[in-house]
Amino acid sequence: MEKLIRLTSFLMITVLIVSLAACSVGGLSGTYKSTGLISQSFTFDGNNITMSAFGINANGTYKLSDGKIIITYSLLGQEYTWSQSFSKLGDTLLIGGTEFKKQ
Repeated sequence: MEKLIRLTSFLMITVLIVSLAACSVGGLSGTYKSTGLISQSFTFDGNNITMSAFGINANGTYKLSDGKIIITYSLLGQEYTWSQSFSKLGDTLLIGGTEFKKQ
């Protein structure tokens, strides 16, 4: 019985650790700039994000889920949620069809 309790405790701790790791944002950090004609950038710090385009910055948070990046941010006193397709290959992000390179 004691072995069963120890095994159950071990499994519960393992599940908790894996669950906490799955809640992480995917380890994005640093600044990524677009490679297209319009200058855009995303700066990641923990689960925080700063987006910049056309000289306007917006701060918020992000999460990665099922091949999408979901960003919640405030701009001019309004809160928005923005969801786009997302993939990462090395130092390159593809967000909503736009390529961003790590700086």
